[in-house]
Amino acid sequence: MTRTRRNNPAAPVLWASAFVITALAVMQAGRLAPNPAYGNMAVSTDEGFSMVTSSSGQGPKERPYDLLYVIDSNEESLFIYWIENANTPATARLELKGGSYLPRLFQAAR
Repeated sequence: MTRTRRNNPAAPVLWASAFVITALAVMQAGRLAPNPAYGNMAVSTDEGFSMVTSSSGQGPKERPYDLLYVIDSNEESLFIYWIENANTPATARLELKGGSYLPRLFQAAR
């Protein structure tokens, strides 16, 4: 008994399309821009302090200056700090930019 093998023409086409789709997915994944690491992160402490940084919009484009927001939960206060000359450590120093009593701030927002 002789067994004949029939070639299914759809199988090679499906395999070829799978390789093409995989190659396209790999190429597109290589184009994704890396996520730069900025200081936009929040930290909370057991003592009732919460801190978060955000860009001030000032300074060089590659390394913009950051603002530090500190919330004191015990005193219900918000303090905003920044470093004016952050790229020159010799003259840089932490300065209090502003602050507010949080209940008064939220009451004014209403």
